[in-house]
Amino acid sequence: MEANTRPLIEETRQAQGPTPQEMNAIALEQHGPPEVLRVRRLPVPALQDKGVLVRVHATAVSPGDCRRRASAPARGEQRGPKCVGLDVAGEVVSVGGAVTHLRPGERVYGFSMRSVASAEYALLSGSAMAAIPASLTFQQAAAVPLSATTALQALRDVAKVKPGERVLVVGASGGVGTFAVQLARILGADVTGVCSSRHVALVRELGASQVLDHAQTDFTRASERYDVVLNTTFARSFLACRRVLVRTGRYVTVAHPAPQLDRMLSPLLPGPRFLTASVTPRGDDLRQLSAWIDSGQLRPVVSEVFPATRFADAHRACEAGRTGGKLVVDMESLNQAGAPN
Repeated sequence: MEANTRPLIEETRQAQGPTPQEMNAIALEQHGPPEVLRVRRLPVPALQDKGVLVRVHATAVSPGDCRRRASAPARGEQRGPKCVGLDVAGEVVSVGGAVTHLRPGERVYGFSMRSVASAEYALLSGSAMAAIPASLTFQQAAAVPLSATTALQALRDVAKVKPGERVLVVGASGGVGTFAVQLARILGADVTGVCSSRHVALVRELGASQVLDHAQTDFTRASERYDVVLNTTFARSFLACRRVLVRTGRYVTVAHPAPQLDRMLSPLLPGPRFLTASVTPRGDDLRQLSAWIDSGQLRPVVSEVFPATRFADAHRACEAGRTGGKLVVDMESLNQAGAPN
């Protein structure tokens, strides 16, 4: 483990403190395994009228981050070092002229669909950010934005979960799944979670009335029927899950891209609907999530916190897929005193 992280540690020690124009960042110059992540000097993002410049204290690692790092670059993708990570928890440095609800020094969190988070400073849209709940540390807050918003929009806006309905969450112990179990309960549903045996107790603690160990039970062959199946993984297809849905049921996947066979056959099959959920950054949703956190109805589950010098190890742990909740990276080891002018 030490040998794998030494390049990051050595480069951090050699890096100079940030200037008004530059910052330290964990970046990749080529796509590949976690070892491609290195500390680099990058320009501090220029403030825009609707933007918020944030000093990043913590970020999180998701399976999507790992896929973007490992996969071939998209057509037209910019060349040169690029940041990784979408979730940002930190302090406001400055705000654009069109941003009126946030001020410098305020603790904020949010996410961007551009990879901006693995740096000392990140620029996000003001409309996609909210104040961090007072009860959360930066590290806890970093676990919330992307995963919780994904779960909320999938259940509330796509599945349109109603009180009294039965919801099955596949991958209930993951980043999205741990929030989905809690949010389905908040929306009034009865929740069943599917996870590995090591996380059964966690999913039950989060509010699932029933928890199925996927190694012991094939839920697609069970007699129970559900109004909604929320699939947070690539493990189960619509064609398999539709067996446990009521005729008016909804299968919602947040795993992209959905299997081609599901996309082709689902419009031709009667009964349960096949739906995909794509997340959109919204400050209003974050404020709602914050209210539930403040009231004690919702909490982030942080599996492990890595220092920034072990960013590659966080990616390895995420790819191993054995953690419950979110993997968080504390970015303080990159931060230097002062802020860009």
